[in-house]
Amino acid sequence: MVSRLFCLALPPAAQTARGIMTSGVDLSVPGCCVVPPRILALCGQPMQVFCADDNATGLAALLGDALQGFSMQSLTATAALRGRDFGQWAGCALSGLPVHALQAFAQDACFAPPEGESWQQFTTRLLHWLQTEVPDGTQALLMVAPSVMVGLAHGLLAPAATTPPDLDVAAGAWLALTRHGRWRVRLL
Repeated sequence: MVSRLFCLALPPAAQTARGIMTSGVDLSVPGCCVVPPRILALCGQPMQVFCADDNATGLAALLGDALQGFSMQSLTATAALRGRDFGQWAGCALSGLPVHALQAFAQDACFAPPEGESWQQFTTRLLHWLQTEVPDGTQALLMVAPSVMVGLAHGLLAPAATTPPDLDVAAGAWLALTRHGRWRVRLL
């Protein structure tokens, strides 16, 4: 059976634009959860929606309007879809962190901030969720932070990579993950 996951990049937390280490999203951005008709047509009904557990309450309130009359089967909140854990660096300005540590953070997939998660641990968590929590035949909508979309794509395309990717995903971007024997990544 074919599995199809349509991923929407939610707006990153406002602090991100100011160089602050954070993995959250900003659900106050108008229209941040609007699903285009072409995506709704691909998803089918009733629609299953997955999100990070720290976004579930805000998303549940917004999804009625966002789904434009389509019925939602369920909203499943899971910790596995949270952004990367920055540990002691969470809330810190990039400009205040040691240069050598930032260089390792950007170039070494195994480097983790103090009490945080390495890029490799982050993508392993995401891929474990895909392999264990997404049964064959699943057709769903994922509403996640841009970093989670990058982590999913990079983990599927280059699982043995030794450096984090130089890939940015804008808020509102769409990605399709399909599995028929193996996972494929498609930009929409």
